[in-house]
Amino acid sequence: MPYGESDILPRATKGRIIPVAPIDRLIREGAKANRVSDKGAERLATILEEIGKTLAERAYQLTRHAGRKTITDEDIELAYKQWKPF
Repeated sequence: MPYGESDILPRATKGRIIPVAPIDRLIREGAKANRVSDKGAERLATILEEIGKTLAERAYQLTRHAGRKTITDEDIELAYKQWKPF
């Protein structure tokens, strides 16, 4: 980590890629919840990262199958449609 970068990163990230603050806001706005526990927001951040990694892996497979090297928005969309549990 470059010098001083640790001062810039929010403490709530705890090794995650997605910070907790936007997830907290997402829960509050999406569920109209007034209160969200730190652990609840942290858990959703972790779950969303896991889902994101899964979709990225599938999108990469689709990209390679198409003979390309660059993942496109269409690859992400198709990976999401194939994964979508609902």
